[in-house]
Amino acid sequence: MIIDRYLIRLVLVPTLTGFGLLILLVSAFNAAVLLRDAAYSRVPMNQVFTLIGLRDLIAAEVLLPTSLYMGVLTTMNQWHRDREAFAVYGAGVVPGRTAYPVWLIATVVCAAVAGLSLFARPWAYAESYRLDAAAGQLTTASMQPDHFYTFGGNLVLSAAAIDRAADLMHGVFVQTRLAEDVRVIRSDDGRIYPASPDSRQRIELGSGTSYSISESTRGDRKSEFGKLVYFAPAEPIADVQNKRRAVPTEELVAATAPKERAELQWRICLPFIAFFMALIAVEISRSLPGRSAYPRLLAGIAIYAIVFNVAAAGRTWVENGQVPDVPGMFWVPVATAVALILVRQLPAVSLRRPG
Repeated sequence: MIIDRYLIRLVLVPTLTGFGLLILLVSAFNAAVLLRDAAYSRVPMNQVFTLIGLRDLIAAEVLLPTSLYMGVLTTMNQWHRDREAFAVYGAGVVPGRTAYPVWLIATVVCAAVAGLSLFARPWAYAESYRLDAAAGQLTTASMQPDHFYTFGGNLVLSAAAIDRAADLMHGVFVQTRLAEDVRVIRSDDGRIYPASPDSRQRIELGSGTSYSISESTRGDRKSEFGKLVYFAPAEPIADVQNKRRAVPTEELVAATAPKERAELQWRICLPFIAFFMALIAVEISRSLPGRSAYPRLLAGIAIYAIVFNVAAAGRTWVENGQVPDVPGMFWVPVATAVALILVRQLPAVSLRRPG
């Protein structure tokens, strides 16, 4: 049907355009944050761009349903404001029939949201955490001769020359500070070893001299060594609230912790919430015919804010154990579906249907 193709194009173009613009804004913000962070100044630019892309993929889970909702709300609102819809209704097409193309778009887009939420976002979080950990590790490849770099929390490192082929530093200077004691080390050579699953990152220094300077006792010491090893501080305990976002969905199915259950339920519920919200936008756009379009637009934005804030609250309640796994946060998409039914049926809400 010609009207179907017209409505699909009418809704899809602003939806995809809005999504692209939102991704560009998020990319610009992420780029500014990453390039401003000193830790990422040592990371190759291709990895920085990869990290920006991963963060965009994480944000797409929310940006895509937002673009769909606003695309449906604004275009269908304008379609009724310009009286094109009433011409179609006057030709005998019932209002509910014109919503079918939007239902089709909402189904496809929300299937993409489901893919993002269930699979793409956990993978992007896992890769992002891996790159973040790599950015926090000092390597000889990222060092420049006669420049000072921090290692761990209280060690400053510099090398007169760097042999990148052998991954070796020459003429190494190290300074550490602990309370009121300062230690200065000069070493002939040194090597930085990356962290592994069973060991921390470390620096191994070859033969050299160590000077210990105490500001409290004035007892200075000098010693020589053949080999000296410095380990990076132990990694802090992972933030469960963040790290669980990188857990694959199939592993969350068997999880029992409230925070992990909340994460799983969020991934499952989001596509359904996005779908019902898109259909609510259709109903709002045709309400109160003959009136200004701005109240409908403001009402649509308010409803969107309320629903997604309620969804966030429901997720928090499950995380804190305030709500059991059933209903968990599954009541949120159910409540959204009920709101859709009310908007379609109650004359005081959506209500005056043309035709």
